[in-house]
Amino acid sequence: MHTVVIGNGIIGLTIAFRLAKKAGSEDRISVVGGKSRAGSATLAAGAMLNSFAEIEKGSLDNEIDLYKFELSYLATKMWPRFEDEIIAAAGADLPLGCKSCQGFSGGGCVDTGTYVVNNVAADDLDDQNFDAILMALKEFSEPYKLVSPGDIPNYKPEQRYRATRALYIENEGWFNPRLMLEKLEAALANFSQVNFIDSDVVDLKSNGSAIESATLMSGEKIYADNFIVAVGSAASKLIAVSKLGFSIPKIFNGVGVSLEISTGNFNHKKCIRTPNRGLACGIYTVPYFNEPGSSSILIGATNYVSVDPVFNARISSVESLLRASMEQINVEFYKAELKRVNVGLRPISQDTYPVIGKTELDNLIVVTGTKRDGFHLSPLISTYVADMIYGDPIDDRLLTFSPKRRLIRSLSRAQAVEMGVKHQMSAAYQHGFIPSQGRMVKNMEKMLRDDLESLHDEVGAIEWGVPPEMIDMYRYGHAK
Repeated sequence: MHTVVIGNGIIGLTIAFRLAKKAGSEDRISVVGGKSRAGSATLAAGAMLNSFAEIEKGSLDNEIDLYKFELSYLATKMWPRFEDEIIAAAGADLPLGCKSCQGFSGGGCVDTGTYVVNNVAADDLDDQNFDAILMALKEFSEPYKLVSPGDIPNYKPEQRYRATRALYIENEGWFNPRLMLEKLEAALANFSQVNFIDSDVVDLKSNGSAIESATLMSGEKIYADNFIVAVGSAASKLIAVSKLGFSIPKIFNGVGVSLEISTGNFNHKKCIRTPNRGLACGIYTVPYFNEPGSSSILIGATNYVSVDPVFNARISSVESLLRASMEQINVEFYKAELKRVNVGLRPISQDTYPVIGKTELDNLIVVTGTKRDGFHLSPLISTYVADMIYGDPIDDRLLTFSPKRRLIRSLSRAQAVEMGVKHQMSAAYQHGFIPSQGRMVKNMEKMLRDDLESLHDEVGAIEWGVPPEMIDMYRYGHAK
């Protein structure tokens, strides 16, 4: 059996790894993707294993969102063993930065421990989301500690942006995603069934009942028994240009910028972050171990949704991250050196839920729409996909996120309008909005609410609501 994995980011490589572990001597696995990985969401990721730290007010209020959280929570628990499997498979071929790595027990390019700080840099959406995190930690009996912000190592914000509350989540950690990709490639190279193809796929050819081949940029065709599309935000475009007679939920580009800085004596040993806020994940700084004796910090992350891919960072994104890190994390970062600017295209579906599973053509599987969770979810998603290929049973609830589904409308119109107002106000405060005395805030909220009500009328959203992240995509006709 020959399986082609289209995409060489974290999802593609972990799927290939799971397939290689299951493969027989006659099986073949081809991993197709350009070495440059332009726009790779993985390369720009903070690679935080944050399930609880990403919780927002209301995000566990319905069955679908609760299942999505369950997947995230399970993936967190899978990572230590999965990391050990990768290290064992790579053996002596581990990249330099991982030579002394002992997985979660030894630190280095991976560790656990996340501080969530509740500061006053935005508005009370931060407070509500912090409370939601705290409530979920208690409900799931997840180990955590309330801590004094002043006791957090390497946390030295400006006085006007200091945190009023903070908590420490023991089991939520982080990776250096670049080292993880190198590690996975080293592990896969030790399987005789696996080969890498340095190209992108531009077309899929179908005979009407199955995919027969994938066409490379050179025009060469690759024939196989199974095809897995794991190309992130480019997935729906590839399906569309291939004219296969069906579509999947439209995938947009969640353009995110992160910065790698070298801070001298102010490097972190743990992740420090705010709750999610203003249409994004707030501000975070995570350790970014590169090689023995060398480490940096990764600052992230900005977010805006685009219909087209964007490969260069906006100056405003870089400026806002640098300013926020100095104001809200450590004033000493002004002495840091900027080492790298990353731009990643996170795949975000029109309904904001993952797209995972078989299509109308049984030998074609699509995995995309993971937004900020692709790295985190990869041990779990890769298990499901390998089980699909080999005909092993999977959780039937995964059909909720099938590529063949209708758009999931989990928000009512009223919920979406209120969420949209809250997130846009939060974003405004986060980026320096200072209202005058009087009714300015109430007037602004009314303006935003009226605007969102009109938008819902225009797009026919009467019994359902537009997710806050998708407001501009609906406004400008890219989502229908």
